[in-house]
Amino acid sequence: AIVCYALPPYYRSTTLILVEQQKVPEEYVMPTDVTPLERRLSTIQQQIMSRTRLEQIIKDFNLNHESEPTNPISRVIGKVRPHTRNTPGKEEIVERMREAIDVEVIGGSRREGAYAFRVSYEGRDPKTTMQVTSTLASMFIEENLKIREQYAEGTTEFLSSELDKAKKALEEQERAVRSFKEAHMGALPEQLDANLRTLDRLQMELQSVNDSLRNAKDRSALLEEQLGLGSAQSASIATPVQEELLRLRQDLVQLRTIFKENYPDVVIARSRINELEKELANISATGGQESENLEEIDPRIQNSRLYADLMSVKSQVVNLEKRGADIRKKIKLYARRVEVIPANEQKLADLQRDHSISLQNYQSLLGKKLNARLAENMEKRQKGEKFRIIDPANLPEKPFKPNRVKVLALGILASTGGGVGLVFLLELLNPGFRKPEDFYGTLSQPVLASIPTFLLAPKDNIKNKLKVIRGRKEKRA
Repeated sequence: AIVCYALPPYYRSTTLILVEQQKVPEEYVMPTDVTPLERRLSTIQQQIMSRTRLEQIIKDFNLNHESEPTNPISRVIGKVRPHTRNTPGKEEIVERMREAIDVEVIGGSRREGAYAFRVSYEGRDPKTTMQVTSTLASMFIEENLKIREQYAEGTTEFLSSELDKAKKALEEQERAVRSFKEAHMGALPEQLDANLRTLDRLQMELQSVNDSLRNAKDRSALLEEQLGLGSAQSASIATPVQEELLRLRQDLVQLRTIFKENYPDVVIARSRINELEKELANISATGGQESENLEEIDPRIQNSRLYADLMSVKSQVVNLEKRGADIRKKIKLYARRVEVIPANEQKLADLQRDHSISLQNYQSLLGKKLNARLAENMEKRQKGEKFRIIDPANLPEKPFKPNRVKVLALGILASTGGGVGLVFLLELLNPGFRKPEDFYGTLSQPVLASIPTFLLAPKDNIKNKLKVIRGRKEKRA
């Protein structure tokens, strides 16, 4: 009865908070915070139940009086003797408030998208209990939004710094590849086919130059031989038409070494040669008109023409030899390029592999940064996962505890059992014969008489007790 009277009533207020999924599909924007609800609630709960937060709530709602001792005996003593109360400290008040707050996760799973949690608070005043519960629910919602925004901002900031590092590494790799290509231009792996084709062309061009050089040398030897014979063989000297025809043929050979058949100069030279050949054929058919003109030509004029042709041929020989030397130098250059291409290919492959890894890392970080930025904007606009109160804090009408009927029933049972147990305990600790019937079955001798209980004088009583004690000791000895 004393406990029922002393225990204060406690009320419980509860609010239900639903965890809403993000409003933008995850196929378009992946959330940055995928922490399980239990772990996230544990983090939020630790922050809300910090000493600073709880002290502020205690101060706002004046909850110091609710931290008085709940022990029934202490409360009774406190009511009888108020000056003996011990005022609890701040740490004790905060700890008791922590014990009065309860967070319970209910509902399905994250994948199902239907789960919630319940926040409860126990207090002595119904209205204050409801207000504290509403405040705790608001703190859970605000702290969740704050944590998600900080998480998104931290992710974006981290990815931005890593992206800058990856960009610098990629630029260094690009500069290394570009410097290598500039230093080995012409001997790169992708230029192997072009170098081989150039080598083939140079080989053919060198062969053509050698043929032209051989013809020019033969022509030079012929002209030198003709100049050495003099006017004695002037009749055998070619006519101007034949000399022009011979010169055009040499020019045509030289042009063909440089240009193709459809080149305009080659076409004109070939047409002129055809005309001169037709003209020589007409001269042969008409008779000795040309022979008469030949006889009229002065041998000195013929020699000067031959000398001019000889100088031209020798100049042509020099040019062909110089051109052949240049071609051989180019052949050596391209051959060396072809030889060093395998080594350059290996070095370039190493550089390009590092560049490819840096590029993949940069592209990956860039995509993650864009997604993190979208997630950050989504959280700031409150389009992501958030908490929503679906069942506001209720105003409790009946005390949650104590159950006075139950406490009283337990008290009656405990007192009855305690009384019976005390009797058996005293009987067990002080065995003896209380009446004559107790001797029956214990001693074989019959009971002759029983001495009734009587009181002695104080002095005699003390002496008697001393005798009894002394007798017990002698008996034990």
